Formats: sequence, C-alpha cells, structure tokens
Amino acid sequence: MAPVAGGLPKELLPVGGKPLLQWTLDEAAAAGLERAVIVTSPDKPHIAAFLSHRPHPSRLSVSLVVQPRPRGLGDALTCARAITARDDIAVLLPDNLFGGGPAIAAVLDAFRRTGLSCVLIAEIPAAGAAGQGATGRARCRPRSDGLWDVLAVAEKAPAEPSTLTPIGRWVFDATLFERFERLRARLPAGAELDDVPVLQELATEGRLVGVPLAGRFFDVGLPTGYRDALAALT
Repeated sequence: MAPVAGGLPKELLPVGGKPLLQWTLDEAAAAGLERAVIVTSPDKPHIAAFLSHRPHPSRLSVSLVVQPRPRGLGDALTCARAITARDDIAVLLPDNLFGGGPAIAAVLDAFRRTGLSCVLIAEIPAAGAAGQGATGRARCRPRSDGLWDVLAVAEKAPAEPSTLTPIGRWVFDATLFERFERLRARLPAGAELDDVPVLQELATEGRLVGVPLAGRFFDVGLPTGYRDALAALT
C-alpha cells in the first residue's frame, strides 16, 4: 500500500471523506461498544495525532497502546491485555471495511447467544479473489441457529475462489489471552505470534462459531480492495 498511502499510515487513508480508522471506530460505537483500545506502531505517530484531534463518537472512549515490534496479530492483541483486564474483547481490524450496518454487531450477538468465541466468516467468490489478501480457509458446518460451527482453519494463503474465510471481526472472552501466552511460550525466539493457531485450536475443540457475513466487505489493506471501496462507498 506504500505507493497509494505515501507517508500516511494506511489506517488513515480516506474512503468517502473519512479515514479508515474512523470508519472502524464509528462501527464500534454503532454496535454499542463503549471503549476502544487501539494497538499501533511506534512508527505511526500520525495515528496518535489523529486521535487527539478527532471528536469521539458518543459514549466511545479511546485508549492507545504501542506494539513495540510487528510480531503478529496475536502479539498485538496481547498488548491490549493490561487495559482490557477481564472484559470480553471485540476485535475490529481497520483494513477490513464493510458497507451497510456495523459488521461487528452480528458477531457480538452470536457471542452473547452461544458463549463461545465467534468470528465473522466471508465467502470469497471467484470474481473477488484477486482483491483479497492472504486468508485462512475455514471448514464449517451449518447450525440450526443460522450460525456455523467452524471445524478447521487452514494456514493463511492467497485467497482462492469460493473460499470461506475468517475475516477481521472477532469476539472472545479474556481467557483467550492465556491461549496466546501458551502459544508464545512454544515459539522460537523472535517468531511472530499469529491469530491463526489459536483459531485452529478453538476449532479443534469445538469452541469456535462462524457468523456468516451479510453484505460486502473490502480488503482495503490491498490497492485493489481500496480502489473497490472508493468506488462503492464514495
């Protein structure tokens, strides 16, 4: 994304006159969330500057924590642990952008109904595969309540036609941090702590529920997805 973003963090690229990060915060507020913890990089001071000058959405407070080195999404999540304490956690990745209502709302509802970790699942059709990044293909079984039991999650690879894949909206309780720490203890020094092994572990134990995506999403972390979002949402 560097040629598109120039010196701007991709989280602040505009779509429809609004930075991607603001889209994500507005989605969180619309779903009724009251507190956001943003995990950022020391190389992105623009994000802190943006947050210090933006009007906060109603009832949504915002905190900022720094991930010192880019060591994976799982590591980024654990950076927020001290602030989130024992609360349940909703994860919203700003490089996934959605049309329509707040995508995280359906995942929150599924979590409250099932008591299990829940992740948004998108089906990537053949026509859209080129505009999506690496994904972990999911094997799912339909449930009677309109959700899916996620039976397995593959390692991340380039998107394939008609792929069911977990995307960047996820809800879990605070006990999941212990899974990340156990995984970290088994990693070689300096290795990334990713989210996929934890999703795989939950799926194997029958403790991961998939929430079918209603509507379209854009992988705005890629130039093709960003251009598609500009065309659809501007």
